[in-house]
Amino acid sequence: MRKLIVFVPVLILAILITITTANNVNNEVRLNSNFFFKSPYEDKLDLSIETEGEILALSPSGDFYYSNPLGLYSVMSKSESIIKSLKIDETANTVLQFEIEPNHMAIRLQDNDAVVYESISELLASIDKNGIYPVLIDTDWDKLDDREYYGSLQYRVNLDVTLHPEIQIKTAANFPGNILVLSVSNIKDSYQTDLSTNLSHGLVSNVPMGDSIVYFVPIDIWTEAGDYAINVEIKNDAKEIIANLSHTVKINDKDFVTQYLYVSDEVYESTNNDAAYKEFRERAQSARSTSTLKKLWEGEFILPVKDSCVLTTDYGEIRYVNDQITSSRHSGLDLAAPTGTEIYACNSGNIVLSEYLILTGNTIIIDHGMGVFTSYYHLNTLSSQEGDFVNKGDFVGTMGSTGFSTGPHLHWSISIYNTYVNTWQVLEYDLLP
Repeated sequence: MRKLIVFVPVLILAILITITTANNVNNEVRLNSNFFFKSPYEDKLDLSIETEGEILALSPSGDFYYSNPLGLYSVMSKSESIIKSLKIDETANTVLQFEIEPNHMAIRLQDNDAVVYESISELLASIDKNGIYPVLIDTDWDKLDDREYYGSLQYRVNLDVTLHPEIQIKTAANFPGNILVLSVSNIKDSYQTDLSTNLSHGLVSNVPMGDSIVYFVPIDIWTEAGDYAINVEIKNDAKEIIANLSHTVKINDKDFVTQYLYVSDEVYESTNNDAAYKEFRERAQSARSTSTLKKLWEGEFILPVKDSCVLTTDYGEIRYVNDQITSSRHSGLDLAAPTGTEIYACNSGNIVLSEYLILTGNTIIIDHGMGVFTSYYHLNTLSSQEGDFVNKGDFVGTMGSTGFSTGPHLHWSISIYNTYVNTWQVLEYDLLP
């Protein structure tokens, strides 16, 4: 009976060795069982990720071979189905710790495993927006004559990456009267941003786009050349300030032409009075006080006059009317052509005003979204109605000389809400390509 008790385990071991030998590689005997020998590496193969005092332990998947007392190799097969997550900051000092250091390690993003990173820090530097990123960490231990183990293991982790908010200036050169385009990137949906600057005294447009907030800042036309600060305060969903960003913007010098305009007393008194300005505030400025949040325009803007016309007054010209001692700044382009010349929408948008006003005559205002408006003054006829959607190049009316005007022309202006800005800028490039 005792011989039988001894014989059975030996027989089982012999069978296992025989089965394994039949499947050996390079004449190497591997024992695919830990029945007889507990692995000394069972608790030594976890990977620890340490970042800012937080430690996350990861268990691997794969095969790890080790020498057993019989002089054979036992295989320890690991299979980890639980993928842990780690919240991590882009600048965090992240350390990978192994109890048994591998000879080779490759770090990859699961969605782009062709790119190999040498460290978590290098991987984080390649990420350009907040999000959860599945990461694969492949490790190899070489088979060497002087050690008793080798193998290949993979660790998986989901990195919940938070990037630092950052101000990015989009407009290459900035002048008085221009639109300063900037974005604050890496902003979560629950965050609140508040921008402050002495560059503008009007309403600033700010619209969420992905994980960024895009700002259109109408630079005050009276701004002197120099360096100006842009400050952005960021609060989380608990209304706690989590960041104060600052960026310096250079405003270049720009010369404006002086114009002396003479208007008949009859036109001046009937169209340039308190009642006219009150109506303009209540109708035109009110129409430009709210805007569609999304971008409605497509590409560069076009001139609203396709026929031959003459530029009689440029944007920003310093205008004196009837020898008055005080001046005003011209808010757009005056394009002169015969009465009845067709006028077209300079880009796509919603008609938010189409009516006669004492000051500006027959007037059309188009909301192009994101606080960008174009206005068409002194028209002879109106061919679109409030509430219409127009595409770039659609016919909207004809040129005239209604309101405060000295002759047939179109006064065409662009504004961020009610702050008029350089009309030429939108003709040169798309504000938000």
